[in-house]
Amino acid sequence: MDKRNKIGAANSIVVFGGVNQKWLPSMEAAGWSCHRCYDLRAAESLLLEMGPCVGVVDLSNDDFSLHSLAALVNRNKQVRWIAIVRDEQLNNEAISQLIVNFCLDYFSTPVPCERLKQTIGHQSGMLALERQVWPQLGQFGQQGLQGNTPVMKKLRDQVKRVALSDVPVLISGEIGTGKLVVAEALHQASVRAKKPLVRVNCENLQAGWINEVGQNSYLDYANNGVLVLNEFTLLADDRKKEVLKILSDGVYYHPDGSILTLDIRFIATSSHNFEDLSELDTLTRDLYFRLNVVSLTVPALRERGGDIVLLAEFLLLKYARQYNSVVKTFSEQAKAMLLQYQWPGNVRELISQIKRSVLLVETKCIEAEHLDIPRVTEDKQSLKKIREESERTALLTVLENNKGQISAAARELGVSRATMYRLLNKHDLIPPPRCFRQG
Repeated sequence: MDKRNKIGAANSIVVFGGVNQKWLPSMEAAGWSCHRCYDLRAAESLLLEMGPCVGVVDLSNDDFSLHSLAALVNRNKQVRWIAIVRDEQLNNEAISQLIVNFCLDYFSTPVPCERLKQTIGHQSGMLALERQVWPQLGQFGQQGLQGNTPVMKKLRDQVKRVALSDVPVLISGEIGTGKLVVAEALHQASVRAKKPLVRVNCENLQAGWINEVGQNSYLDYANNGVLVLNEFTLLADDRKKEVLKILSDGVYYHPDGSILTLDIRFIATSSHNFEDLSELDTLTRDLYFRLNVVSLTVPALRERGGDIVLLAEFLLLKYARQYNSVVKTFSEQAKAMLLQYQWPGNVRELISQIKRSVLLVETKCIEAEHLDIPRVTEDKQSLKKIREESERTALLTVLENNKGQISAAARELGVSRATMYRLLNKHDLIPPPRCFRQG
């Protein structure tokens, strides 16, 4: 990754992939700051640092997996994407869909420099207009960390203090609370903010992640930066042993025999409840003690009181802009409903709820009847029972939305397939084979 000028400066673009692009010197000569990125694992931290910007994706050299690239651009809708392709690639359905679904324009090679420069200039101007028309978006801070309740003020204060050190951090909290957002905030507030932030999905981490012959490993990319072990308790036993050795030795061995001295800050996340450590196997317990030098707990959404409305209003602004919706506010009755609901899926569930409302409501105000939220009954119920009923309702809804396809339902909730099965078993909702397809 080559950062030629200060990140986030005016007239900046991010270029993904491609080699020897003849249009780049022309852009730089015209005063544009071009930030190059050749690895999608390092792209997230770069885009987080850039904020809303123009992104150019060069597909002409087949540098990236289309699946990984589509996931990246889908997660970063604040970026105004432009694609570069070879003419024959337009016959590829996957590439055509990526361009149609995510890009504002595309150019075929050889790239017409002046036309591309004009398009980038126009999109940069549109971003300036967005900042002028939607100034509220800049006032909320990072999604998931804003809020005025004592628990969120405490969390923000802890993040600021912990960010100054390099010790391992364990971030715990229920599913959907925003643990990765906290990890990103730690990274951004630290001296490593200009270095890579590499996230590892521990449940799917395969053998060879350390020594990938013929390419750089996660450790190569994360060195001098931050490595986030997302849901570390789900690591396979062999992976746990490898991480323990890395944490102990501070080095790792390349396949060519060379030794890399590691300078990595480790951040781990988990939705596991660590109150009873006797439930953990020996490897997980050892890893827990290694990673839990400092622990941060992300509060559940139901514990954040009035922050729920603040966060909902932020999300409404964000998605109304993204989906060109006329919706602007919530009625008082809708706000009251947001506050009374228990939110078993936490911030992730709130995001889905707001997206659904923004897409379906045709008026400027979201009313209570527009929200797909279970009503509170008159019966006095225990908090546990209310939470379990809310969780069960959410599972039934997401299964219905996805026609019983468990993999698709898990993706919508933002949980792993294994977690989805555990939740379904908990509520006795495993669908009969003839009724639902597992997908």
